[in-house]
Amino acid sequence: MQTLHHKAAAIEEWTENHLIDPDGVVYSQVDTSGRTLTDALFDPESEVHLPGVSQADFWNYENCGMTTGAYLQALVFRYEAERDPAALDRAKRCYRALRHIYDMGKQLEEGFFPKIYGARFSRQTSTDQVLYAVMALDKYAPHANEEEREEIARMIANMIRFWVKRKYHFGYYHIPDMLWPLARFPSLLLLAFNHSGEKLFKDEYDRLLAEGVNRFPGESRLRRKLAGEILPTEYEKKQHAWLIHALPDAVTMDVMELDYLLRHDPGNSWAETWRKSTAMMWNEGRLALAPNGKAYTHVLVDMETGRPRRPDPSPGVPGAETGWSTMIARAGVQAAPHLTGQKEEIIGQARLVLEALAIADLTYFDGPERFGPKEKFKTRFISGDAVTNWLWAYWLGRNGG
Repeated sequence: MQTLHHKAAAIEEWTENHLIDPDGVVYSQVDTSGRTLTDALFDPESEVHLPGVSQADFWNYENCGMTTGAYLQALVFRYEAERDPAALDRAKRCYRALRHIYDMGKQLEEGFFPKIYGARFSRQTSTDQVLYAVMALDKYAPHANEEEREEIARMIANMIRFWVKRKYHFGYYHIPDMLWPLARFPSLLLLAFNHSGEKLFKDEYDRLLAEGVNRFPGESRLRRKLAGEILPTEYEKKQHAWLIHALPDAVTMDVMELDYLLRHDPGNSWAETWRKSTAMMWNEGRLALAPNGKAYTHVLVDMETGRPRRPDPSPGVPGAETGWSTMIARAGVQAAPHLTGQKEEIIGQARLVLEALAIADLTYFDGPERFGPKEKFKTRFISGDAVTNWLWAYWLGRNGG
């Protein structure tokens, strides 16, 4: 039987051979044969997300800030565990790839971290890409040379200042001036302050905390429904269950933010709230885990018992399986040190996910029969997020969380 250590080595080599673009950026998706996506893979009638951006360019790079950041984290943790110079060399390449994306953003303004569809500048960004990138830069910094550390401090400060200057507003696809979720920013502001020492970031951090922007986890899918703040839909009434979705995304981001706050500001008066939020997000995340180690894209949570079940496919609710369970596993390994009463259960669940999934299982979505004709292409991807979070979860666990 292949050990997790041998599986990690195999997944890393597969990543090196199939997921790295010429600039060192980690692709968001490749096809199930490990090839870069081409437009031939897509239904010509499927949705085009942005004018002038092909389907292949979109899906190759949509989450590349996240995937490159996650891979950088995994490689640094491997280097810390094994002191293998190859791991540090690959980590340095990921750092340069993030710097490459950052430098592209200067076409708008220094500090803008763009999505680079087709390896080209775009005016699209998102705070999840920023989160993964700056947290990875922070992890790499102790192993960087002096010039790189100075550059990392400047990059992080400028990337967060970009948002502070705009009072956390920026356009997103067809929304021209969106206010991004404020709960994400305290961790980013504290990170920027720790690298730059600029009073601006500490003052803004204190201001947002005083406003209580993260008194609840920002990405919880269930809390507001249970609190009666969101009324059940007709579908939920019929199912007598709450419908929740995108749990891997939600859990992975919130836990990353909360982990940083708990490690770097443990004496804060909000710390106990942050621990409770960490537990809430882990407990939500595990609702999506399937018996085979994958996760469900949608879950029904019974209104009386709280037990989850997989929904039957219906329009807008495929309830498909996904390899993004590795994101929940990685979040669990991050959360475990803060949740001592659940630590054994969390690590056990994360280990089950890693043991269950091989490369072929690290998909974006499964089950083409659950999707309409224009969306079946989503079941033909190996997911860079699933792959890199598998590696991050494993090496983080090896280092004790």
